[in-house]
Amino acid sequence: MIVAGRTINDTHPFGRSCTVAEIMKESSNIGTAQIADQLGSARQKEFLRKMGFLDPIAIELKERGRTLTPGNQWNQIERMTVGYGHGIAVTPLHLASGYATLFNGGVYRPATILKVDRGHPAGKSHRVFSEETSYKMRALLRLVVTQGTGKKADAPGYRVGGKTGSAEKYYNRSLLVTTFAGVFPMDEPRYVIVVMLDEPKATAETFGFRTAGWNVAPVVSKTISRIAPMLGVQPDKRREPNMAEVLPFVHAESEH
Repeated sequence: MIVAGRTINDTHPFGRSCTVAEIMKESSNIGTAQIADQLGSARQKEFLRKMGFLDPIAIELKERGRTLTPGNQWNQIERMTVGYGHGIAVTPLHLASGYATLFNGGVYRPATILKVDRGHPAGKSHRVFSEETSYKMRALLRLVVTQGTGKKADAPGYRVGGKTGSAEKYYNRSLLVTTFAGVFPMDEPRYVIVVMLDEPKATAETFGFRTAGWNVAPVVSKTISRIAPMLGVQPDKRREPNMAEVLPFVHAESEH
């Protein structure tokens, strides 16, 4: 798709119209960009502000990274690339907080680096998503791992859900930063995990690919398999989120 003289590509082209579930499943930049364009820059920025993405992360340290945004140049191509994560750069803790907000019922709460118990008073919170949206997203992000680009992130019995991300570096587009951000167990979310690799290299094991589904996702699978028992999460292959929320929107011919 060509916008303002720039080309937006998909690594898994559909060659047809696709649903939101399929856009997420195959990590479609083109589909996500079109959604962002329909929402408009004002709504996009308001959403990012509610998620805390436009401000330094609210933790107990003064040393906090700031978000990189298009600034005053937030036009069509910027909002489309922000939509799929190439026009904005946030810290890993921003990303983790965002996933916590998405899956805790839709309420943003400031992160803390202090080891506290459940009795510790939470910071000032506000609603970002409805509970219904938060619930439906369980199935959508689980779909990415069961059928989509995040298959290699699955850890049997731990119901992992999440999203792959492969971003080109601004100063050298041949270099990537790959990410997987997710939650487990997805039927009853308890933990967020974010893994990033800086400038991963293609190997024979990844069949020459450098994208997140090939290099970060396997790290997530192995990490969750090791840490979940320590965190008190028991494997159970009989449990899953309500996949009926998304499966009707996935066309059989797209499962390639």
